[in-house]
Amino acid sequence: MADYERIEALAGLVREKGVNREILLRSLHAGLAKASIREYGEEQDIKVTWEQGSGDIRMEALKTVVDKVARRKTHVEIDLKKARKIDKNCEIGDQVAVPISIADFGRAAVNEFRAEFLLLVKSAERNQVWKEYESRIGSIIPRCRVQQVYRNRILVQVAGSIEAVVPADERARGERYDQGDSITPVLIRVEKPESLEPQLVLSRATPELVRRLFEREAPEIEEGIVNIKVIAREPGVRSKIAVSSTDMRIDAVGAFVGMKGSRVQSVMRELNGERIDILPWTRDRFVLASQALAPATVLSIDSEQSFNRETGEMEDILIAVVPDDQLSLAIGRNGHNVRLAGQLVERRIDLKTQSQWEEENRWENMLRVDVSELPSVNDKLAERLSRAGYDSAQIILESTKQELQEVQGVGPVKLAQILQEAADLVEQRVHQIEIAKENEQNNSSESENEPEEATD
Repeated sequence: MADYERIEALAGLVREKGVNREILLRSLHAGLAKASIREYGEEQDIKVTWEQGSGDIRMEALKTVVDKVARRKTHVEIDLKKARKIDKNCEIGDQVAVPISIADFGRAAVNEFRAEFLLLVKSAERNQVWKEYESRIGSIIPRCRVQQVYRNRILVQVAGSIEAVVPADERARGERYDQGDSITPVLIRVEKPESLEPQLVLSRATPELVRRLFEREAPEIEEGIVNIKVIAREPGVRSKIAVSSTDMRIDAVGAFVGMKGSRVQSVMRELNGERIDILPWTRDRFVLASQALAPATVLSIDSEQSFNRETGEMEDILIAVVPDDQLSLAIGRNGHNVRLAGQLVERRIDLKTQSQWEEENRWENMLRVDVSELPSVNDKLAERLSRAGYDSAQIILESTKQELQEVQGVGPVKLAQILQEAADLVEQRVHQIEIAKENEQNNSSESENEPEEATD
């Protein structure tokens, strides 16, 4: 029958997409209900079943047995004579399941049925995608092929039939794709079934892609012998990873690099040449930051607090000192090296050259006012203050009155004298250094402008 050919064609479509039998029957039922409302103005009492033996789909309308069918009630009533051809024992008032056919409906109702059916199938398909891929977030999705390339996204086919998307901000810098190209992304999100957009959101920019690619190359990772502790990545440019080993006999860095660099080179090829730096993990931020700034040599590194204008709060930063001729190495092209090193240790890193650092220390040392320089502080009191940690005027000014009065010999009157003298001496010293800096700059300018002596 043409009717069942239509149904079987739709059912075949559902089977290809892997939608289960219950969803198919529910979709058919909902589609027929919509068609009956379109055709008759009210919903028929419809029953849809799957014949276990033959695999055929059986569609029936439950009709009430009457002596005479009322006008315009043929869709819900059946006369006794016809009813007994279906069920010979039925009586007036009973309900009989009467086979129905899509051919019984007009074109508009058939279109309504088809639209509703396919909508429900699509919804069921999206639910199935959600269930299948929700647990795979963070994993590489294989068998992906570029379907269409737009300016703001790439449409991708997964497993030959599921539509996915790589948003513009999830693409690595410099990567170019054409229709039909294969692509290796990581699944970062699965959209809810209600969304009409592609459900699977993929990424080529996430740091997890670096982790998953190394997992494919290094079986020691899956075995738990070595692991990646932290990843800093600027997609398409450079990545830095800190790795560790649970077995003292296994060199973690060597496991990731591979024989003659085979493993890291394989990952770099997959990332279209993105450079990867591998360094041993340590909890010591100073050591980790020094290693991460390679190939530059770090002479010293320290931390200090700095005001962050964006957050309006104080933040810890690292100050790294490098040789004068290695500043550009430490910074890296477009600042990538120092920026990634900072991401790795979760701190901003400020770089200073050796000469700059020595210059700053020279002025800082000159600025320091020793506690013994305060006129009202004798040798014995100076010793007590130094032992308590107040060995300079600057530290005294940064301390509270309550803290200073805990030192023996520092009463309210003495405290007032000490604080005033500390403030005056620091102010004088700052003024002296400003004059010294100005004189030094003037002398330097005069030397530069001095004409060269004529030579024969």
